[in-house]
Amino acid sequence: MEACFLTITTIADGCEHHSSYEGKFHLFVDGAEMEYRDGQATVCMALHKGTLTVERRGDYTLSLMCENGKLHKGSIGIGGAEGEVFTQTEKLTYSIKEHSLLLLVEYELIVSGEAQKMKLRLHAKRKE
Repeated sequence: MEACFLTITTIADGCEHHSSYEGKFHLFVDGAEMEYRDGQATVCMALHKGTLTVERRGDYTLSLMCENGKLHKGSIGIGGAEGEVFTQTEKLTYSIKEHSLLLLVEYELIVSGEAQKMKLRLHAKRKE
């Protein structure tokens, strides 16, 4: 894996949040693998043939999967309690260049029957 810079923008309920990280990634023809630290947590993302998986371990745990037009079950754990979450992906697109990745995901995050529309934009670029 190569060192990279990641810029992540999330939009939930009309509120936009920008974050930047240093991490590692590996790009290949039909996907990518990325890892970065967010405070005390480690976040691993894998994109393979149009399916995105997200795993977070640390202050809380999160496991999500996104795939165009599909509903997937995941999990979230906070303070020793764990529950189910679901993602209904409306749009997942990406562009992989020689040294960068642009990923856009629009999905509904469903927790306890309540749905929240989410948008994620991730740009990862090799650290020069």
